[in-house]
Amino acid sequence: MSSKHKGIPIDFGGEVLVVPPVALGVLEQLQERISSFKGDVRDKDQVATVIDAAHSALKRNYPEMTRSQVAEMIDVGNMAAVFEAVMDVSGLKRKAAEAGEPQEPGK
Repeated sequence: MSSKHKGIPIDFGGEVLVVPPVALGVLEQLQERISSFKGDVRDKDQVATVIDAAHSALKRNYPEMTRSQVAEMIDVGNMAAVFEAVMDVSGLKRKAAEAGEPQEPGK
């Protein structure tokens, strides 16, 4: 599948998808939730923030993707990497990925 927007390729259990940064309109809508994000997997609102932000970003490249599909693809092992990709505001991680540098969760 080709991607319309540049982003960070992430392996979702055997399927590599390009996760672009979230659009500014979505960032505006999720701003309060994102600014209070701490990455606590025990907090259902924080988990929902990752799913909602990732779904909004992935829909830019995969318009047919549903929120429930995204919720099934994200787990505690890739949650941080997915959220970092979605929030790649500066483009530094994306540019490193495009240059072929390996992406490690949390880096």
